[in-house]
Amino acid sequence: MTTSTIARVFLIVTSLYAANAVAQGQDGTPTDRDLTIIAEMLPGTYDNTEQVYFDGRRGVREEAKHERVTSSITRVSAPAFGDYVFFARDHRNNEPEKPHRIRLYALSADNDKEAVRMKMYYIDGEGMPEAYKDAHIDPSVLADVTPKTSMVLDGCDVFWRREAGQFHGAMKDGACRWEWPDKGEVVTDYHMMLSEDFFWVRDGTHDSDGNRLTGNPDRIYHKLTRARDFTCYADMPGVSGGRDIPFTRFSDLKITDQGGLARFVSNEETPRTIQISLRNVDWQINNETGAYTRDSLVMYISSRNEDGSPGEFFGYTFTQPDAERLGINLGFILVNCYIVSNRDATPEF
Repeated sequence: MTTSTIARVFLIVTSLYAANAVAQGQDGTPTDRDLTIIAEMLPGTYDNTEQVYFDGRRGVREEAKHERVTSSITRVSAPAFGDYVFFARDHRNNEPEKPHRIRLYALSADNDKEAVRMKMYYIDGEGMPEAYKDAHIDPSVLADVTPKTSMVLDGCDVFWRREAGQFHGAMKDGACRWEWPDKGEVVTDYHMMLSEDFFWVRDGTHDSDGNRLTGNPDRIYHKLTRARDFTCYADMPGVSGGRDIPFTRFSDLKITDQGGLARFVSNEETPRTIQISLRNVDWQINNETGAYTRDSLVMYISSRNEDGSPGEFFGYTFTQPDAERLGINLGFILVNCYIVSNRDATPEF
């Protein structure tokens, strides 16, 4: 081997060694990686409408039934809280104008505990829920919120760890203790499950004697499913087949596939409040002995009375649960719901 060949081999070996050294020097930790994954998975709208429906259908006793919860989680820029900050807003019973709980989640990598730590900042105080309730739409309203103007409870951080196909978050057992007026010291227990398809939450508070104050008596999670956003339009009457018949279009009706509702008042001689509802039905039982009931995306069309009570039910249609558009023509009305508009669709051969 010549001197020049030896020199080239030495250069190649040392270059490879240097490259490996640089790469290893940049290695992060599994917790760092989990943090970036959770930050990507967490934002979304979640709803447990299917759980509420099947609690009733399965005959779950009244005190153990789950209330309807819709949770919207949005990543926001709030440097005072850290690099990974999320605005969380819950409302109950499909009443988005009445937020039940508003929080900021601040996530960070806790390599000592080999977990992603989540601090929960409670945005509380007079006027605060009203001022910040729509921060998921306009995060700029959070500009004046800081850790000093929020409340965080010591010992109540949630620690996320990877499991098969999901992340499990939990508080340290017995660590979340705080003073409840007129009840003394209480202990809160919090568990969360996060996957690409769901966000489950189980929380409960007990007094010093172990008596349950809040939470499901059977310790069953609120099973919230990730919702997809649809836009709908309704034509009255439901003209089809290229017929040249006048109709009125009610457009830009926003709705989710997890029990979302859209309503409008028709322009008929006797106006009616028409309601469109979507459910991505996640069957928890079979509706026929000896047969497996498959999940379906369902659209329901009905009316509402002036007092808000259910009116006439007109019909429904269903398709595969992963469908991105769904329509129905009942003659007096045509409804089309979609994730991607025909105006934005990619042409196909």
